[in-house]
Amino acid sequence: MVNYISFNNEIEDIFTEKDLEKNPTKTLTAFNAPSCLDPKNILNSEEERCLDACLRRLSDNVRLRRLLIKPFYQDKDKSRSGFITMTRFKSIFDNQKLLASAEEFALINKRFQARATDEINYVEFDHVLRQYSGDNKPF
Repeated sequence: MVNYISFNNEIEDIFTEKDLEKNPTKTLTAFNAPSCLDPKNILNSEEERCLDACLRRLSDNVRLRRLLIKPFYQDKDKSRSGFITMTRFKSIFDNQKLLASAEEFALINKRFQARATDEINYVEFDHVLRQYSGDNKPF
């Protein structure tokens, strides 16, 4: 069952504030949608530094070889959910000769973990990797 009143109030909070008609001169704050791309403070500073070095190395390799790796992820994602298992994720790395250690895979898994513990959010990973490689910028 759905509590329709609380559901409706949550939706309304996105667009307006309660009782705004009683105070029409009130200034509203802009709604900031939570981003799925935030690291969510799940890595400590040492892990963040290691992951940063790994992503820089991988992005250099991807940029120099002009690889588009997202289609490989999408091919493995039969349900089109944006998530693939860590095993399939590693197989793409192996097929494309992208080298990463077990510790780096553990950090990637920790940072880009999806719903299940063994699933990777490859859409988020690809987005972050594109930022590192500079592929997100228009020509």
